[in-house]
Amino acid sequence: MKNSMKNKITVKGLDLYYGDFHALKDINLDMYEKEVTAFIGPSGCGKSTFLKSLNRMNDMVEGCRITGDVRLDGEDIYGTMDVNQLRKRVGMVFQKPNPFPMSVYDNVAFGPRTHGIRNKAKLDAIVEKSLKQAAIWDEVKDRLKKSALGLSGGQQ
Repeated sequence: MKNSMKNKITVKGLDLYYGDFHALKDINLDMYEKEVTAFIGPSGCGKSTFLKSLNRMNDMVEGCRITGDVRLDGEDIYGTMDVNQLRKRVGMVFQKPNPFPMSVYDNVAFGPRTHGIRNKAKLDAIVEKSLKQAAIWDEVKDRLKKSALGLSGGQQ
């Protein structure tokens, strides 16, 4: 253990593929509790791809395959760990919007669903309120079932 700090995340032999493309190769890394870890490198080198692998955001990317071992507090995040519980513990904030490859509605409802809200009327109200607060409700209200990837940069 480094500096008597608890090892929070351990990555061993992580490889990530998009189809036949080998995007991340043999990543080995320990991240410690109460320490800041920075990933610095040029555009396209895999920083965001790696970060997304830490809370399984790549699960929704068609053709994405990950091998190796990633553990959070010793538990295999790709094993029996519930992905919703994982995402409650490992959040992601990106410089640019990063919608999931699903509908506008499902992107907005993703968080509330993760926290157990299943009632359609409640979800509808949350989605509408959220999009109104973001000042894009009028622009997207007729496209809620369409892919969020089709939104303009300002709408994302």
